[in-house]
Amino acid sequence: MRLSAFTVTESTPQLLIDMTKLYRPFQSNEAEIKNDFDKLLQDNGQALFVAKFNDRHIGGLIMQYNDSELVLSCIAVRDITQQRGVGKYLIQQAIEHAKTQHLKTVKIIKTAQITPELSAFLIHQGFTEQDSEFNFSC
Repeated sequence: MRLSAFTVTESTPQLLIDMTKLYRPFQSNEAEIKNDFDKLLQDNGQALFVAKFNDRHIGGLIMQYNDSELVLSCIAVRDITQQRGVGKYLIQQAIEHAKTQHLKTVKIIKTAQITPELSAFLIHQGFTEQDSEFNFSC
């Protein structure tokens, strides 16, 4: 099966199982994860963008549109699939999505989730680091 990336439009039981596994390191309460994703899917200002392989969601991020930019947050790849190009593919597809929407910049705001490893990864993907964010010019 082929790796794909797309915007989620509705919740499924498998999506919830996969997202719980994906985001458990950041939020251990499964009920809260489910509630957060239900809210996310109903929020017109944000979108869940996922990577899927063999009918499993193995990576994800949240996209939010601001004027001429796409803001990414909650970037995560399942630990068992890291170091295999999933994160790279997910970020590249999000950038392509921004270009398709004629947005000028993809931005990631620095939070506690942005580890030194993720920072290095983003720089390697072409983002430039500024004081409180990473930027990619489309």
